[in-house]
Amino acid sequence: MRILLVNPSYPFEEFPRLLVTLPYVAAALRADGHEVEILDLLLARTTPEKIERRMQSFRPQLVGITSVTLNHHIANGIGEVVRKCDAEVPIVMGGPHVSFEIEGSFRDLPALDYIGIGEGEHTMTELARALEGRMDLRDVCGLALRDRATGRIERTRARPLEDDLDRLAPPARDLVPLARYLAFDSHASVVTSRGCPYECIFCSAPAWTGRKVRYRDPVLCADEIEDLAALGFREITIEDDLFTLHRKHFLGVCGELERRGTGIRWNAFSRVDTITPEVVETMARAGCQAICFGVESGDQEVLDLVKKKSSLAKVREAMRMTQEAGISALASFIIGLPGETEETLRRTVEFAESLRQEFGCFYGFHILAPFPGTELRDRASDYGLEILTSDWTQYDANHVVSRTGGADIGALQSVSDAYEKTIRDYYRYQDHLFRQGSLSGYELQTYLRRRRQELLWKLLLDDAVETFAPFRSADPVAELEVAVTEYTGHDPMLVARELLRVLELGALAAQPGPDGLRFAWTE
Repeated sequence: MRILLVNPSYPFEEFPRLLVTLPYVAAALRADGHEVEILDLLLARTTPEKIERRMQSFRPQLVGITSVTLNHHIANGIGEVVRKCDAEVPIVMGGPHVSFEIEGSFRDLPALDYIGIGEGEHTMTELARALEGRMDLRDVCGLALRDRATGRIERTRARPLEDDLDRLAPPARDLVPLARYLAFDSHASVVTSRGCPYECIFCSAPAWTGRKVRYRDPVLCADEIEDLAALGFREITIEDDLFTLHRKHFLGVCGELERRGTGIRWNAFSRVDTITPEVVETMARAGCQAICFGVESGDQEVLDLVKKKSSLAKVREAMRMTQEAGISALASFIIGLPGETEETLRRTVEFAESLRQEFGCFYGFHILAPFPGTELRDRASDYGLEILTSDWTQYDANHVVSRTGGADIGALQSVSDAYEKTIRDYYRYQDHLFRQGSLSGYELQTYLRRRRQELLWKLLLDDAVETFAPFRSADPVAELEVAVTEYTGHDPMLVARELLRVLELGALAAQPGPDGLRFAWTE
């Protein structure tokens, strides 16, 4: 069976990384004998033409689309285009949003036939077998299906989580446009475990991947990281909900990386109550350069109410130990949590700034989005939270979609706007330091990546390169440099350097035609 998997773009300017969700599903399908393609639109603008071209060239017999809440509306648009291209091809959606919003997802997309609930590798494989007549459709575990004739929605038996992650086929990254990700200087993602045992009421991870944490063999994890380094990726993000939870596993992965001396730099997510001097020193020796901590609030009562099971004192101690180990720390905060008032907002802002001043810690503010699958959404009124809208296009952590009795919309938006202004001011200050030659280390690395990605992001999201008039001179690359500089307003030296790099990587290709030479991004 020919199966097309589609990864939609995101609706805001966040620099994406090479994820493994669809490559894992694709690998499972290929291992079962299917012909699989991935249309990865994460580093692109989603347009009907791109979907139509792939539908015409590949002629899939099954189309799978993944999404999360903030790009669910884009996934729906893709499904509509697929149905216009082929009135009969089965369409299945997967991901946390549709898994927790089954009826609403079927209602929002009349073309949708199936929803894969939870982890998708085995469900997609069994669905393909059923569509080929090799098993009964209702024996496929973890599936919601709609009868096209009656509109009736049914659910099959729940699918148990895969206990042995080492049984899964390695992710089929060869099916995604690696040259684009390398050109964009993206991180590549690696998953060394699935699951989270904690009970934070604002997070859907435990409902999605389970409270029992399942671990991969540390040797296989290190093998995968080495393979990514060989492909040209310079940074890895370990996507585990909590990489430092289990000491034996954590030490196993870090020990393998340190022993092999890969030299590759990596980042991870952690909780402050799992940090010790041994943990961060081990991570530093193994190549860790940054840790993201979910701090959430600068008010202890708010932390207790949302079941964070952490303390502000532990936050400070973790930041101190991380700094002393030579690792950059990022503190992530959520504003608008239950119990939030204008006073707790003030404390959170002051606490975040104190971490920056005392420990050089970066921090970020996100507005609460009560996602489907969270205890907070299911019991919003019990926690004193009013959900203002279920317009999923607003669930991007930048819009106020809920409020508490103590903090109105204006107060939340004011904190978010002030933070955005701080970021813009910081970027201007970085520009000044760079011109003076005063940036170094991780800050210099992130600055250069940001400038590169800002340039390429504009070209990719606008589909700008494809709209340029054909080049007819003896040096079309020089003409392209001029066109890009004029279009983006970026420094000509940066433009020349980056265009040469992406051309050498094969992410941008020349296309001769009767009117001259055009350039286009490879898919």
